[in-house]
This record gives sequence, structure tokens and C-alpha cells, in this order.
Amino acid sequence: MMSIVVVACLSLFANLIVNSIEIPFIKNVTLIPRYNWNSTMMTNQTLDNCICFSLESFVAFNWFPNKTCELFVTYSKTYQIRSTENIRLYFPQGIFPNKSECCMRDINYLLTKLRNGTWTYVNTTLNRNLLTDDNAYIVSIESDPPYLVRFHSQNLTLVSRNSIGTSPESVQVIGYFNGVYFAGFNNGPIRMIDSQNLTILANLFSSAITSIRGIMFLNNGRTLVASMFNSNLTCFFERISNGSLFDYTYSYQQKVNVSMIHGLTAVNDNYFYGTSYKDNLIYSFENTNESRIWIEKLIVNASSTTASSSNGLFVTIDDCGRFWFPLAASIFIFDENGTLIGNLTSPNSIMIDVLILDNYVLVISDRKNNQKQIIRIDPHLQC
Repeated sequence: MMSIVVVACLSLFANLIVNSIEIPFIKNVTLIPRYNWNSTMMTNQTLDNCICFSLESFVAFNWFPNKTCELFVTYSKTYQIRSTENIRLYFPQGIFPNKSECCMRDINYLLTKLRNGTWTYVNTTLNRNLLTDDNAYIVSIESDPPYLVRFHSQNLTLVSRNSIGTSPESVQVIGYFNGVYFAGFNNGPIRMIDSQNLTILANLFSSAITSIRGIMFLNNGRTLVASMFNSNLTCFFERISNGSLFDYTYSYQQKVNVSMIHGLTAVNDNYFYGTSYKDNLIYSFENTNESRIWIEKLIVNASSTTASSSNGLFVTIDDCGRFWFPLAASIFIFDENGTLIGNLTSPNSIMIDVLILDNYVLVISDRKNNQKQIIRIDPHLQC
């Protein structure tokens, strides 16, 4: 719900004298850009100071209860508005973010720019899926021995590489929500790790966790959904009412028709996608009546696009609704109707996951046989 605050700014800055002004804001939410954007942090400030400072050139700012404000010069192309207790989002210019628009509709032009863009490579060990966190880091995991690895998003320089377990434990997937990494070990636990100091906060143990491969969140983090590869299950864990942010408990599970279900991608609280590792398919899962039954529908059939030895692990949806599905040496792109419309190839690669950052910068997890790596492709576009 939108509210209004009235503030007086009197000569706080040499070129700003405003007697009073109404500033709209939303309670208990945080603006989170998808990618490292042009923002300014101010600490040890009163709210009035942040408002008056923002009036000069900032479209929005987050106000935190520790007297810190995070100010944004402009809105990122893609972003989240996340429900967060005791934080406010202010709009000092009265300019509000629009729904993300399709940045690059011409897929052929986009692929040409990507092929001719700047390709950066960094060697790793056996990395898995990729995500971005609130620090604008690229985050992945190394499977066995288990490590959590972070890179700077703009140049892939190493930020940290920390052990999160011991052999023969095998970590298979990394998730992220509200400042916490969720590392899914093959047969449990799901280990929760603070993204700032990398301390272990909690472990989620459950007999339902067997061959975990995907993690996602629904209902503002109250529901954790995990895919179980060998048993073809989606398992739902609910955060305990009035408990801590880490108190998840097993709620229910659903047997799916997807053979060897792997990656999960949430669209909203009632709709998500899952990949078939075995058959290179993408299914949608929809819940229309808030029941525990999710209706499956085949969306993308990529079984004939590549050699049968390749496997579909993860899928990424761009702001045009296109599916980017890495299979071996190519990322195959399908439109929202499941029609193949293009591909991007990296010879001798085995690409398993792709991030799409602002301006269509791609970050790819590649576990090629002789040299595991992460690839960053900058097409030098401006949306």
C-alpha cells in the first residue's frame, strides 16, 4: 500500500531549498536490482537527510532501520520488489518502476552481438548452477568436495571460495533468498549459509531429500520447493509460523511425470518450470486453486535438437519470455510457444546453466571434460 510522508528540506545542500514536499513510499518492501546497478549507500543518516539528498538526482531509495539508505539513480531493467519487514521504499521524484519490458526482441541480432561480443573465461572445478545475490556476485558451488564459490559479476575475478562440507558429501544445487544461500546436498541436508560472513546458520534435514537437484522459493520465501532427481518428486517445505527464517519443515510432495526432474524456475507463486534431465524437456507446473495439486504441461521439447548424450539441467527465462536451454555445446533458445528460434554455441563445451544479466550479458556454467570453467559474454548492448 502506498503512503505519503511530508518533509521539509531547508538548505541541507547549497542548491536545494524546499520548504515541504510529499514523498510517496511503500512499507515493508525492498527494491532489489537483478544486477549490480548505479546505487549509492549512505550510513548514519536521518530519514529526512536521505529524502533531501535523494531529491537532487535519485528516483528511489531503500530506507533501513539502521539509519542507512540505498539510493538508485535509475531503475534496473529487471528487478524485484521484495517483502521485507521494517524497510521502506521511497520514490522522491514520484517516478515508479515499470514492469520489465522486452529488451531485445530481434533474436538474430542479439545472437550476432553475443557471438561477436567479449568472451571472458575463468577456470573452476566441477561447478553446478549459477545465481546472483544481493552483493551482485555470481555464485556457484563445486560438487565434491563441497565448496561455495563467488565471483565479481563484471570481470569474474574470484571473491571467495569456501568449504561448506567434506568428502564424500556431494552438493548439487545452490539457492538464494533474503541474504541466505541454500546449498542442497545430494541426500541432505539443505545447508543455510549467511551471504555476508559465510557462517552456517542452520541445516534442513528430511528423509524426503534424496538426490536433490533443484531449489526455488514461493510465497515470499515461506515455501521452499526442491526437485528429487531419482524419485521424480517435487517436495514442498514450509517455514514454521512465527519461527525463524530458517525453520522449514516438510509439508508435502508430488510425483511428477517429468523423467529425472532437475532444474526449477519460479515464475510466480502458482506457476513454475521444471526440466527433464533424461529427455531434454521443459514442463510447466500450475496451481489454480491453491491446492496441493500442480498441473503439468509440456512446454518445450528439445529432444531432437542435439545429441542424445546431452542432458537438460537448468533453464532460464528472459524478459521476452524466451527459454534459454543449455544442452552440451549449445544454448538453444525457444519462444514462449516452445518453437526453436536460435542457438548460441561454444565449441567443445558442456554448458549446464546460464544467467542473463542486464543488457544481455550472459554468464554460463561449463563443465567441459578437460577444463571446467565459467564463461561471461558481453554483447555490448544498451537496453
